[in-house]
Amino acid sequence: MPNVDERSDWQAVTARSLAYLCLQNSDLKNDTLTTRAKFLMGLGLSTADAAAILNTTPASLYELFRQARNAKGGKRGSKKRARRR
Repeated sequence: MPNVDERSDWQAVTARSLAYLCLQNSDLKNDTLTTRAKFLMGLGLSTADAAAILNTTPASLYELFRQARNAKGGKRGSKKRARRR
């Protein structure tokens, strides 16, 4: 009988495989990288696991998330600068 560590490893492999299959069978497989990463992370995968499935690095996903977050805000701080001068 396998020990607990071996069972945990296989459960992780199974979880990653199922997440990959869910992504491939969803409408998101042709969507942006950030959308696919958020989908995989919503299924419970870590950023590193999602990056491995998407054939990228965790650092690039963090950068894409940062860019997406900053793009939503528009020009931040421009009014404060104008008031200071």
